[in-house]
Amino acid sequence: MWTARRILKELADSDRRRRILTEFWKQGEQNARLTAQMQLAKAMNFRQESIRKMSPEKKADLLASRIATADFEQFFEMALMAYHTQHQSTMMAAFLDRWQVPHENGAIESDDYTAPTAEQVREAVQELSGQYDREDVLIYLASAGLLMGDAWREATWPVVDELKPA
Repeated sequence: MWTARRILKELADSDRRRRILTEFWKQGEQNARLTAQMQLAKAMNFRQESIRKMSPEKKADLLASRIATADFEQFFEMALMAYHTQHQSTMMAAFLDRWQVPHENGAIESDDYTAPTAEQVREAVQELSGQYDREDVLIYLASAGLLMGDAWREATWPVVDELKPA
């Protein structure tokens, strides 16, 4: 099972992981950021004020240090979503176009579509392989399965498992 923590640990190198988690601090919902800040302060015995004053990148590093802790899973999921909508919309749009899923700049706008099959995912990965970084593609596919539900998991996760580095 691909959890957000596993995606960040196994599919993202440290620089990409930092970029993804920084997006949570820049684009995440304010209440979620405040909750994460409180949880980090408690877990690390910091004052909340100290964490609040840190740069988004430093907060991302602190959040990354908690990657083994399930208590932070929801924040990792939010970070993956923010990262993809802010930085990977072109890639998401290319895959969604390939699967004929209606979207607006990579964001699915309707429930009236059929999720791709694993074979369609494999074909799209092959077709788009030269256009997008392999690590970004694997993170996207694993995240899509995580965030979109059962049919997406059945289609994307086997392909991620096949293509991920040993």
